[in-house]
Order: sequence, then structure tokens, then C-alpha cells
Amino acid sequence: MKVCVVGAGGVGGLLAAVLRRANVDVSLLVTPRHVTPIRQNGLTLIGPQNKFTVQLQAETDAQAIGACDVVVVTPKMWAIASIAPALKPLLRQNTVVIPLQNGIDAPAALAKTLGWEHVVYGSASMNAAIEAPGVIRQKNPQYGITVAEQNGQASERLRAVKETFGVAGVPVEIAADGPTLLWDKFMGLVANSSLCALLRSPMGVVQQDDDTWALYTAVFNEVVAVGRASGISIPEDKAQARLARARTGPPMVMPSMAVDLVAGNRLELTWLGGRVRELGREHGIPTPASDFIWAALKPFLNGKAATA
Repeated sequence: MKVCVVGAGGVGGLLAAVLRRANVDVSLLVTPRHVTPIRQNGLTLIGPQNKFTVQLQAETDAQAIGACDVVVVTPKMWAIASIAPALKPLLRQNTVVIPLQNGIDAPAALAKTLGWEHVVYGSASMNAAIEAPGVIRQKNPQYGITVAEQNGQASERLRAVKETFGVAGVPVEIAADGPTLLWDKFMGLVANSSLCALLRSPMGVVQQDDDTWALYTAVFNEVVAVGRASGISIPEDKAQARLARARTGPPMVMPSMAVDLVAGNRLELTWLGGRVRELGREHGIPTPASDFIWAALKPFLNGKAATA
């Protein structure tokens, strides 16, 4: 199986490193900022218990990589529309394209250019970040991805992904409902990202204070409400289980939007809490907690807020 991972950030870098360590034929499609360090020094993953470096092909042009069996797309949502046309040289007839962006919009955005015959639904569960170009720090030892075909079938190509990635130590689950798969993560991710970014703190700070937890719960419930209004089945027991898991999850977890805010980088707020506000207005559902988060973080959408 020939794999191309697009992007060498936390998610892309972790996946590429782990796959290559298991001798999977994996290449990286990256920006010029990353290509030279990776070519010169390899790709390094610093995990909670070990550190290793792999050598792999890194390119800035998909033509140099050629057609692949699997393309894993990891850049942030704002890059999707612009990079999608550049991915066409990576495709052959049955290539599967797996988007792993935060939010609920990436599969449809990619499918506009690459087609649903290639694009599937994808969701990543991992916590890692760039330490430096070509160096990734993995913060949580548990990770994996979930995928789903648009038609809900457990296709042969997804079973092949599950087998190859699984042998490399990357757990892959195959789901039957793509939109529900995205929303299952989205309802927790929006609240996690919103509160941790607002407080510039990891989840432990949110979990330990009753007032911050009340705000977290309000954001979470707004996401659930707009999801149901959008036609997504979110049973009450499932929502409550997800909320309870957030209260007792690893306290050191720092969602990527909070990491970006602290670093002065552009934020994904538009596709997270901003999307909740948009859907709330579309369906006539008030979203006061999400509106507050939006107002507090909006000055930082493009990085550090402008000074007077």
C-alpha cells in the first residue's frame, strides 16, 4: 500500500512517523517550511515513552510522489479549498482520500474537487503538536482514526486501510454513518476547544472549576441541539456519556485551537464554535454560550490581536 500524508503537523507528522517506522510506503506532501528539515534530518516523533526518527520522501509537489492508494489530508480547514486541486496527481481509480480536519465540513469541501468516489469521512483521535519543523511531540499515548464511506459500506479499500494501519500500530475503526461520525467528535471538540482557548489552559483547568464547567456544559448542549436540528441522531445517553467522559478525561490535553491561540497562530474558530452559531441561526436555536466564546476569541482569528 502506497500512502501519502498531506501535512506534517501534529496529526500528519504522527501518522507518517508511525507508519514509516512499520515500513509502510509513506510519503509526505508538505510546505517549503517543512521539506528541507525533513529531508536533512528525517521526521522525529517524541512520544510519552520513547523517541524515534524515520527517513521518508518529503515533497512540495504531488507530481513528485505520484498516484497512491491512500491520501490522508491533515492541514487545517482554511487550507482545504486551495490545496484540493493540487492533490489530483496523487489519485488513481480507487484511491481513498481521508480528511482528518477538525469540524464537520472537510469531506464535502474536498469532494467538490476530488469527488465522492475518492473522498470518505474521517475523524482523528490524537493529541500531538509541532515542536519544530520535522519534530512532532505526541502528548497522549492513545490515538487512532475512524473512517466511513459516503454510502456507509465497509468497503474493501477501507478494510485494507484498517489492516495496514493496524499492523503499524494505528487503530482504525470503520463506521457506517459518516455525518454521525463527524458530529460524535464535533460535540466534544467544540466545547473542549472553546473553553481551553478562552482560558489559555489545558482541560484540567476546565474540569476542576464548577463555573468553567458550567460554561463548558452550556457550549456542549448548544452543539447537541444544533446537531439534532441539522438531522443528526444524537441519543441523550450518548450525549451524556460524551459529557461525562470530558469531565474525567486526561487533564493535560490542550486542544489544537488553544495551542494555536497561545502561539499566536490562526484559529479554526470559524469551523468550530463559529459553525455552531451559523447552524443555530439557520435552525432558530439560540447559542448564547457559543456567541460569548466567539466574541472573546474573534480578535485572534488571524493570530495575535491587533494593538491600538
